[in-house]
Amino acid sequence: MKLTFYTPSHGVMENFGAATFGFVGAEDENACRAVDFSRDIRGVLLTGSYEECLRHIPAGNFKAGIVVLGNAGGENAFIHHLYQAVNVPLTGGGAAIHPQTGEKGLITGRNEAAVFLIDDNRYTIEVLHENIHHNILSEHDISFTDPRVIDTIDGVDARTWLRDKKANLGLRETDFEHLTFSDTNGVNVHLSLAEGRIASGRDLAPRMQLRYVPATKVNERMQAFYNDADAITFGCAGLKGILTNNLHTNGLGLFLFGEVCTTEHGAEFGNLMLSKLRVLPNDKQ
Repeated sequence: MKLTFYTPSHGVMENFGAATFGFVGAEDENACRAVDFSRDIRGVLLTGSYEECLRHIPAGNFKAGIVVLGNAGGENAFIHHLYQAVNVPLTGGGAAIHPQTGEKGLITGRNEAAVFLIDDNRYTIEVLHENIHHNILSEHDISFTDPRVIDTIDGVDARTWLRDKKANLGLRETDFEHLTFSDTNGVNVHLSLAEGRIASGRDLAPRMQLRYVPATKVNERMQAFYNDADAITFGCAGLKGILTNNLHTNGLGLFLFGEVCTTEHGAEFGNLMLSKLRVLPNDKQ
């Protein structure tokens, strides 16, 4: 199957693909553009609601899966259930919202999810992920009544706690990209201010790690991960926003709203992460 990825302004395509927040090397992420992955890959395509995708998973000897999400919420639970059902590594991410209209669901099938399960024996398939926030500063108790809004950190008002921590590092209060939290599997959240509260782009955990990436290390670490001629690389648009120079790749590099990462503990939805599918012809091994 042809794997095509496109910007929201391009419009939804019939074959597998997803709206992105632009491509590596593109000057304008909102420009109308569609890019094909260089390799045709055999597999099974599922589209629809989360429930429909899970219900229609066929029996098969799958190697990996690409998941694209239509910004419908509930991503963490869906990824968890999908991984339990197929038991193969997953990659992908959330499609970008249309920059002019705000439209969501800009993925194949125009629904909650599109899943491509790969069963192609011509290739060796690898799924990799990277958290460029290598500096784990500390670990903290997080309280929340809404799974995507932090109430307190170690019993202190979340906004006050984060503002003070950022000030100590010389960061602005609104800088949610260089300093963030991850769960104990090392998969980040992307925080933001929403009506004076600290909101998260993915579900929170009661115990989380505070992580930091110096501005001087962002380009180096992202370039190392994206520079892969055999891969489709999914990265966070939030990380794109703190690049100081353009990236380049001989593969296919995308920016999305949330990333699907597979750790030793399973697959999950995260933010401020890098994830990729590497497709190696067996004759290259």
